[in-house]
Amino acid sequence: MTQGKLNKATDTVISLALKMLIGNRASCIGVIFGIFLATLLISQQSAIFLGLVARSYRIVTDISEPTVWVMDPATESEDKLRSLPIGYLDVVRGVSGIEWAVPLNSALIPVITPLGKFNISQLYGIDDATLIGAPSVMLEGSVLDLRREGGVIVDVYSTNNVLATTSSSGKKIPLKLGDSLEINGKRSVVVGICEATQGFYPQPIIYTSFSQFQSFVPGMGNRMSFVLAKTNQGADVLEVSNTINVNSGLHAVTREQFQDRIMRFFLGTGILINFGMSVALGIIIGFSIAGQIFYIMTLENITYYALIKAVGGSEKMIFMMIICQAALVGVIGYALGIGVTVLWGLAIKHTSLAFLFPWQLLLFSFAIVLIICIFTAALSIQKVFRADPKMLMGT
Repeated sequence: MTQGKLNKATDTVISLALKMLIGNRASCIGVIFGIFLATLLISQQSAIFLGLVARSYRIVTDISEPTVWVMDPATESEDKLRSLPIGYLDVVRGVSGIEWAVPLNSALIPVITPLGKFNISQLYGIDDATLIGAPSVMLEGSVLDLRREGGVIVDVYSTNNVLATTSSSGKKIPLKLGDSLEINGKRSVVVGICEATQGFYPQPIIYTSFSQFQSFVPGMGNRMSFVLAKTNQGADVLEVSNTINVNSGLHAVTREQFQDRIMRFFLGTGILINFGMSVALGIIIGFSIAGQIFYIMTLENITYYALIKAVGGSEKMIFMMIICQAALVGVIGYALGIGVTVLWGLAIKHTSLAFLFPWQLLLFSFAIVLIICIFTAALSIQKVFRADPKMLMGT
């Protein structure tokens, strides 16, 4: 019986709280909009930032075979690398615990379409014999065709956009198999179209063989950008990397270490501060708009709260009412903000814009909204608890 009365009292409190909230429709919508806007800014800007960070180390995620990356000690990323003499390849191969090691070249090279469209491409030269480093997802053509004279594989986004040409009628004509490209003044032919993670800049990503790369970039004839190596099964990757570092003067790192190295270089550009300010702006908007409007709404309803206290309503009852109101507007605003963010992410999925929305970001946004709601409710609860029912009722 006692439990039934308690449930009935709780239902009454929630019902009364919702009626007070919905009764002031303009304020209710204002609070929801404030939380929605805060959630949208926080989640969207964070997702864009995470997407850009993931793109910064795409060379590591797109080339999954090696367990060890070997480079010049001055190399920090693709955008800041120093090439190595090709002779270091045998040095790495001779280290105990290495199963195989192959070269990889990377360079920014001008490319021109048959109709004269110019762009700067990210060109990769992969090992002729093993083709390790080639794209893993081929949409058209075969990786084996890279062994053809002048053969190149181009990412699908570039074939449909930056390398596509436009007809006289205004129709976009994608680059296709068999089309020729001029790479650094030399002719090449498209033998494959692949999927590849876009870089920070929406530039064409082109793969070719290591020997063909040397033809496109004569200055790299006896040099390479990286050595990709895989350790024997059961070998300690860190131990093998340290052995290479001590005995050769090179810089060998694991996949995870190279990913972190690139990330630190990328974050050192100041991009974290820019996106951090956007997220901070979302938090400020949430606290200011949602907090202020919810507080004003409480002031408008403070006579009703005074009446509840006057007829014997407890502080616990008022506390539950305000918490219920803050929770409802918080959930609605959060759901709308996350929903719009996800829809926006789906809309730009096949564009050059970066977007990454892991589940951790969902929790991060929820935690911020929860703090905003707690702050908002605390202001109102404090005001109501301090109010004198007799003074408010004019007695």
